[in-house]
Amino acid sequence: MMPRFVSRILIGLFLLGFVTYLIPEPQNSSAENQQTKKETPILSNITPLPKDLKVVEDIEYRPGNRRAWKLDLVMPRERSETPRPAIIFVHGGGWSSGDKARGIFRSGPVEYASLGYVCISVNYRLADEDPFPACLHDVKCAVRWLRAHADKYNVDPNRIGGYGNSAGAHLVSLLGLVDEEQKLEGDGPWQDQSSLLNAVCVSAVPADFVNWPGGIRNKRTLFMLLHSNDTGLEELAIIASPISYVNKQAPPFLVFQGAGDRTVDVSQADSFVAALKAAGAADITYHRYPEANHDVFTRNRRETYPEMEAFFERVLMNPPAKTKPADGTYRSTTPAAS
Repeated sequence: MMPRFVSRILIGLFLLGFVTYLIPEPQNSSAENQQTKKETPILSNITPLPKDLKVVEDIEYRPGNRRAWKLDLVMPRERSETPRPAIIFVHGGGWSSGDKARGIFRSGPVEYASLGYVCISVNYRLADEDPFPACLHDVKCAVRWLRAHADKYNVDPNRIGGYGNSAGAHLVSLLGLVDEEQKLEGDGPWQDQSSLLNAVCVSAVPADFVNWPGGIRNKRTLFMLLHSNDTGLEELAIIASPISYVNKQAPPFLVFQGAGDRTVDVSQADSFVAALKAAGAADITYHRYPEANHDVFTRNRRETYPEMEAFFERVLMNPPAKTKPADGTYRSTTPAAS
């Protein structure tokens, strides 16, 4: 009896081992998938990256061993007969987080380069280490870098636009309105170049810190941004607000805002757009979504994405002659009275 019982056990173990051998190992399968992903260069949600595009990552736009001073460039490989328009993408994140390589700030440059633009997505110093105006100094330096390298990258320096969301919208708005006379260029290089944009598209834009609902002292990210040992909070709130610089010569603006935004109150965009129009700015388009929140741009992308594309096509890709300064100079602006 005992030998027969032992033999049955041995036969059972053999069969179990044989069946186990036939079952694929999930770890090996997963490893193969991971290896496949590593071999596919993924820059954006467009996969694979179009072969007719050139990508250069982590270019230093000013000297210094800081990730904050780097940008990614995406452009068509083929050099066109005439210089191309350009777009700068500036990420959000409450001035305290975010990165040039995330979300639409990674995919957007690819999409617009596919349409014929030269695109850069930039990082900048964050408020937890360097409060305002460090972030503005940096994005201004990035625009100056682009103009300084216009010949190398086949860029038309008179056709440079920008897109930003939230904190990025704040900075892009300032890039459209604040010129060198305001002494906010910073100490970065390329000072012989203008940092002004020729077209601005923004969503969920913080524009008026003086009239921030609830007060800036009760908004931690704003307090961090505007904290300074050299300048009073109220004075810095005026200096940092795009609404302080509205003027008749403002570039074309396209603004998206959600009326249900709990991060940036709709009153910010309302007052900003009204001030631009009151100053005599000629090309201001405002889309106000009654039900939208802070993600107004991506949540309503079936409308916002085509609107932005058509906007840049109109004012950058095929601009009216009058939008280009004939003498190569850029408009002068003066801050509005506080």
